[in-house]
Amino acid sequence: MAGLKQSEIIIGEGITEKYYFTSLRDILVIKPASVRLKPYNMEELGKAIRDYSKMGYTKIHCLIDMDNKVGNQAMMAKYRKLKQTYNGKTVSGTDCEVKFYESHPSIELFFSYYFEYSTAENTNDGLKKKLHNKCGYDTSEKYLSKPSLHGRFVEQGGCLKDAISNAKMSVNVRENNNYNCSYTEVGELIDYLGVK
Repeated sequence: MAGLKQSEIIIGEGITEKYYFTSLRDILVIKPASVRLKPYNMEELGKAIRDYSKMGYTKIHCLIDMDNKVGNQAMMAKYRKLKQTYNGKTVSGTDCEVKFYESHPSIELFFSYYFEYSTAENTNDGLKKKLHNKCGYDTSEKYLSKPSLHGRFVEQGGCLKDAISNAKMSVNVRENNNYNCSYTEVGELIDYLGVK
């Protein structure tokens, strides 16, 4: 893949991110060249960033669930160091820019914003239960791999435009570096990629 003029990749923390962004490909203006799963520790994420940047990607978007970092001082310290090293910067020796997008507790908050905005502090399990009750959502590969996760949200009355707007609102009301609230920056990424 070396020598690509413009290609982008999303590195997520699990299969949910992979299937969600795959379900958006037909409506995105910028289509990430690939959606890869990120390993579950910060050292391996740093290695993945360096490896993908050397492959010729021009942008790497890292989707970060904060629920497994908040309350874990060691994990949070490693995360902050990694973010400080790469977020908003070009990887040394490459033309590849890196951007981090956080969700607290997880990307499921963005999914819930398809249906309603809430400032309530949520747990990952609570969000999954709420989404399951709304649209049958679960995180099994069997469910996620069915065509179109985004389409299923819309079929149940959800709206991507609302999700993006609600996500922006969640970021705007969040105090800087306050991780004890629900917020998601996924709307910022989708805004950047553009929706037809």
